[in-house]
Amino acid sequence: MLATWWVGVWRRFGWWVGGPLAVVGALAVLLFVLFPMTWWVAGPTVYEGLAVPELGPSPSVEERAARATAAKENAAAVNAVRQTLLQGFGGTAALTALVFTARSYLLNQRGQYTQRYKDAIEQLSSEQMAARIGGIYALEHVMRESERDHETVVEVLAAFVRENAPRNTVTPQSVVSSPWGQRMHPPTGVEEPAAPVEAKKGPPTDVQTALTVIGRRPKRPEKNRVDLSNTNLQQANLRRANLQNANLREANLQNAYLTEADLQEADLREANLQNARVGGVNLQNGNLYKTNLKNAKLGIANLQNANLREANLQNAYIRRAVLQHAYLDEAKLDYADLRGATGVDLTGVASQEGVVLDSDNGKPFGDGSG
Repeated sequence: MLATWWVGVWRRFGWWVGGPLAVVGALAVLLFVLFPMTWWVAGPTVYEGLAVPELGPSPSVEERAARATAAKENAAAVNAVRQTLLQGFGGTAALTALVFTARSYLLNQRGQYTQRYKDAIEQLSSEQMAARIGGIYALEHVMRESERDHETVVEVLAAFVRENAPRNTVTPQSVVSSPWGQRMHPPTGVEEPAAPVEAKKGPPTDVQTALTVIGRRPKRPEKNRVDLSNTNLQQANLRRANLQNANLREANLQNAYLTEADLQEADLREANLQNARVGGVNLQNGNLYKTNLKNAKLGIANLQNANLREANLQNAYIRRAVLQHAYLDEAKLDYADLRGATGVDLTGVASQEGVVLDSDNGKPFGDGSG
């Protein structure tokens, strides 16, 4: 209570009032410890147990010596009690100061995180690409340093991707235009312009940066899924990305790079992964209901317990993949390459024309034999 009152006075009046009050308070505490408290703590033991004997009318040398010895012992005992009390109060004061320092540090750190988060959000709304990328990396620093802000930052970045790369957008493919128009030839005698140069495909740089930061975020408990549903992520680079339990439902991942990504328990229902590079990916317990995996490269992928009902796996490369207990009911596997895959059971698939299997692998469609 006293410390809180003094801090309030200091903040209100500053050094000119708080300083003298601090000195007076310290002296008052010191005097209280040296005299009243010493008496209360040590009175019965020191003052009575080591009482100085009274001298008679004609004290002898021995009596005088005994009195002097008793007085010295009394003073030494009182000083010992005072030292103990001072040490105890000093330790308490030091501990209190340490607690206040730690509290101030944490509050200051919290304020810094809040300010840095606010500045990063402002950068995300900038019209300049460089500013937006800087804001994304600033949010990554906040996420790594503050576990408390981890999920908030992830949700902000996922929302940024959904907002700036919705599924109904077309991946930009700009072409160098002629000054005479795309369908017109230059005038006679004028050099033909260079052939149109196709721009870089894939998500915009800021969207790709956000995906990269999401994919390499620290592994911490998360209450909510990373929501990247209904997004256009064609040719996105998600190699080795941590997308465990992510929501990618109806996302367009055509030609995306997902090599060795962690998509365990991810929701990929009705997503488009045509021609995607998904080699070595972990899709254990993933939901790929009606997912388009035509021409996808799924070599060495872990599809254990994955739901592939009605999925399109035509011409997919699934060599050496793990398919134990995978659900392939009504899936299309025409011309799929399943050589070296384990746990293959084609019972119930919709079609398997030209599927490539090892001689001892898989159960042919319509035949219950092994």
